[in-house]
Amino acid sequence: MFKVLKNLKASWISVIIIVLFLGLQAMADLALPDYTSKIVNIRYPTRWN
Repeated sequence: MFKVLKNLKASWISVIIIVLFLGLQAMADLALPDYTSKIVNIRYPTRWN
């Protein structure tokens, strides 16, 4: 483990950026169904009155 960390010492900024992008991608993947359902509900409203 320490050997891996020693090798990452030169590129720690890149590792941080990659982790941030992976977090952003996970948040976008989790938000996509909510956005899709909002679009469908606006386009095709339910009329059960």
